Amino acid sequence: MYAKKLSVTGMFAAVIFVMTFFIKIPVTSGYIHLGDALIYLGSLIIGPWAILAGAIGEGLADIAGSYVMYAPATVIIKALIAIPFVLIYKKDKNTKLLTVKTALMTVISGFVTVGGYFLADLIIDKAYAVVDVPGNVIQAAGSAVIFILLALAFDKANVKNKIGF
Repeated sequence: MYAKKLSVTGMFAAVIFVMTFFIKIPVTSGYIHLGDALIYLGSLIIGPWAILAGAIGEGLADIAGSYVMYAPATVIIKALIAIPFVLIYKKDKNTKLLTVKTALMTVISGFVTVGGYFLADLIIDKAYAVVDVPGNVIQAAGSAVIFILLALAFDKANVKNKIGF
């Protein structure tokens, strides 16, 4: 079972990296990506292991994309956005991926994203703190929409029961 957990965690880290690094839209001082939606899904499918997958996948995307100064903040923020979904995973292991609860968790994780990067910008370069907020709000909202669409598709394909722990 441990080998399966590591393998699936690695797969999620790789997919999160791809959805973050290769599929992105540039904004003022960074980019909007789809990786967060995969962190949400991963958290509901593989539980706490998705915290590691999200931190690794998006941290590496920052490093590979020349945003090295944001990598430490990204690792922390992406670990934190997974936690609300992991709590649902622990409580309701046998439910569908898309429920009212999971849809609402995207709002909580969105606030963590916007607030986390605002704080990171205050530390890294205060001039970008306010400028980055609209891009981070769009990032959070886009991730919520993509999560909902993917969760519907994954529920229809019964993915959670096929690869979940």
